[in-house]
Amino acid sequence: MKFQTQYLLKTPALLMLCGLLAHASAQTVVLDSYGPGNAVDGWPSEVYRSSAGRQDVAIPFTIGTATRVQSILSSLEGMGGVTFGILARQGAVPSASAWLYSTHWVDPASNSLLTPAGWTLGVGNYWLAAVADMGFSGSWQSGTDEPSADWAYTNNAGAWAAVGSAFVGLPAARITVSAVPEPSTYGLMLAGVLLLVALRRQQGGAV
Repeated sequence: MKFQTQYLLKTPALLMLCGLLAHASAQTVVLDSYGPGNAVDGWPSEVYRSSAGRQDVAIPFTIGTATRVQSILSSLEGMGGVTFGILARQGAVPSASAWLYSTHWVDPASNSLLTPAGWTLGVGNYWLAAVADMGFSGSWQSGTDEPSADWAYTNNAGAWAAVGSAFVGLPAARITVSAVPEPSTYGLMLAGVLLLVALRRQQGGAV
């Protein structure tokens, strides 16, 4: 009877731990502007910076719950350096290049997968952006040939503006995130571990 009681107590504790771990590690796609079958279609969005002018690109996305960025897939490619990362979004276009997170990418290759460490985002609106170094030349291939005015670019003067072209679709990108466990989740996980430890000690001390 004692063995059965310990078994019945241990099983829910294990199930609870497995459920909490699965919830914490579940991944969600919060932005996917690739075409069907991960294809890139339509006109490319130029990304460059030179003495004659510049053009940077920013794509909007929204986070509904606290998350940790697991990976970013992008069709951005070119020669030279470009700052690639995430900006806060408070309007129709980026208001400043105040990076929340960024990485300096040299000679990016199309459809490269970035796996940043420690990039966590709260609930809110954001931009996935590419800001080119002087002399960078490249493009961010559109994931669709359907135009969209939701994303932004910089003009020759360096000012951000909403895209108004009828020929260029949203640049192809995919952001995958996982939920950041709430403090209460950590408390439940700790309680489950302590329960299992207590049961193990009780079982080991039984005659």
